[in-house]
Amino acid sequence: MIRITSGTAKNKKLIVPDVPGIRAVQEVVKLAIFSILGEKVDDAMVLDLFAGSGNLGLEALSRGAQWCDFVDDNYNARQAITKNIKSCGFEDKSEVFFSDAVKYVANTDKKYTIIFADPFYDDLSHKFLMKNLEEILNPGGTIIFLHGDKLKIEKLTEGTNLKIIDERKYGKSILNFISS
Repeated sequence: MIRITSGTAKNKKLIVPDVPGIRAVQEVVKLAIFSILGEKVDDAMVLDLFAGSGNLGLEALSRGAQWCDFVDDNYNARQAITKNIKSCGFEDKSEVFFSDAVKYVANTDKKYTIIFADPFYDDLSHKFLMKNLEEILNPGGTIIFLHGDKLKIEKLTEGTNLKIIDERKYGKSILNFISS
């Protein structure tokens, strides 16, 4: 079971979709993310890619983000996100897109302050995604990229103006904070 840890929707339980290979962000990791982000969440425009349950984006909304777009290309994930948004009362502060993350990022005109990317850990092909994330990240914004130890994040940021500003490891999860 996962839940919102702080803010206006604190302790709301979230539905985790039935998707093979999905793993919810552990509470300790989520708490670390938001502790590091701190006040950057206030009034932020947020993008939650590979959203799954919407856990990270919903936590951001609960902690004061202005808006969150959720993107996932799995039907069960989209259903879970929609139910979780309604349960938390954030229908007027969010939108769910049924789309591949790379296609969404390549085709959106929106700009974001915080971007969460939590793809399947066995998916290592994110070079094109990272290049496009640079285009939609507001100056001074932050990308939080969660991945396994087989992904070399430095390779993904080569040829961009993105800089890895922090890295944390929690079990099999590696968490990178990337800024423009």
